[in-house]
Amino acid sequence: MLDRATFLSGLLAAAVSPTPDPWDACETSKGLPFDRPIELKMPVLDGKDFRLSDYRGKAVLLNIFATWCGPCNYEEPHLVQAAEKYAPQGLSVIGINDREEDDTVRAFRKKYGITFPIAMDRKGGFTVALQNDMSNDIRTLFPVSLFITPYGYLYCYKEGAMRPDEMAYRIEMFLELAPPPTPGAAPSASQARPTRLR
Repeated sequence: MLDRATFLSGLLAAAVSPTPDPWDACETSKGLPFDRPIELKMPVLDGKDFRLSDYRGKAVLLNIFATWCGPCNYEEPHLVQAAEKYAPQGLSVIGINDREEDDTVRAFRKKYGITFPIAMDRKGGFTVALQNDMSNDIRTLFPVSLFITPYGYLYCYKEGAMRPDEMAYRIEMFLELAPPPTPGAAPSASQARPTRLR
C-alpha cells in the first residue's frame, strides 16, 4: 500500500518534471528522407515552376492540401495569416495542391486570399513519394505540413490540420532551431539537420 508521503513526493516530482509538448512530435516512420536535402519540382498555378532548391537559405513550410478536404479548409485561413506574420522572419510558405483542376484551385485561392505560391502536384501520391525516395507505405491525410530547413533538409512531417496555437508554436520553434544561414558561413550538422522535433 502506498503511504501518504510517497504519494505526495511522487505527485510533486510529476508536477515539476518537464513533459514534452505533444506539438514537438513529428512523423518519423515511412522511411522519410531526413538525412539528405530534398528536391522537388512542379508547376505553379499561374506562375513559374516551383523548385525547392530555389528556396535554399529560407525556412520553408510546404502545405499539401485538397480543396474538398474539410480539415484543409479549416486550416487555410490560419496558414494565410501565418505566412504573412512570419515572412519577415524568413519563412516561405508554399501550398501544394493534390491533383485538382486549375480553376478549382483558383477559386480556393480567391476564397482564402492566398498570396503564397501554389504548386500543382499533377501526379499525386505526394509527388510520387518525394520524387521516388520515400518508402511505399506513405499515406496522405490532408493537410500535410513539411518543414524544410534553409539547407533543404526535412525537419518535420506533420499530418492533419493544426490549430492556430499549434501552428504558431511549431513555426516559432522551427525558426528558432533552423534559422536562415549567415551569408558565406558553412552550416554545422545541427544547423543543417536540427532534430528538436523528431
